[in-house]
Amino acid sequence: MLDIAAIGKRFDGRAVLGSISLRIGAGEYVAVVGESGVGKSTLLNIIAGLEPADSGTVSFLDTEISALDDDARTVLRRENFGFVFQAFHVLPHLTVQQNVGLPLLLRGFEANDIERKARQTISAVGLGGRENSMPRELSGGELQRVAIARALVGEPKLVLADEPTGNLDQENARQVLALLRDQVKAHGAAGILVTHSEAAAATCDRRYRLTSAGLSPL
Repeated sequence: MLDIAAIGKRFDGRAVLGSISLRIGAGEYVAVVGESGVGKSTLLNIIAGLEPADSGTVSFLDTEISALDDDARTVLRRENFGFVFQAFHVLPHLTVQQNVGLPLLLRGFEANDIERKARQTISAVGLGGRENSMPRELSGGELQRVAIARALVGEPKLVLADEPTGNLDQENARQVLALLRDQVKAHGAAGILVTHSEAAAATCDRRYRLTSAGLSPL
């Protein structure tokens, strides 16, 4: 499904990613562990086609992402990728249901289908009954559940999670990590979790450490 081949990236002459290769199939949930500044987020951005690599290729469903133009990459992301970030990125002026349904709205789904799918996904992440709540009424753990629901509502084939528990306390982090894994698996998606935490990485099927020397199995 996802094939990363010899990806390299430099900033100001400094190698950030050096010949990174990784293959991930449908239903696999993989962790990339590394310290801050080692290039974890850069790797996710390259996979998503948000940032170019200096060398190597990323192929998704046998399509080389870097060979696509901007419009085609946007369509690929919108229809196939789900994103979960540390900072939630929940829109404060929209309700929970509106936030979760937003990816479907952007893809042109009918209003009834958006409502049905959003409600189903909100319930799946344990927020049933909070559909009309505003983000300011939710805890940090609940906001991240909204973000996970939004990432999964369109049934993506690939979920990219960038330090999704970085702003949460230990108990909420544990719950969110379990929820994220269970939902990725339930949807049959491939998933990549990038984190500095080996405890978070332990929830994944395979674990790798990213350093300046490259990517190595844990």
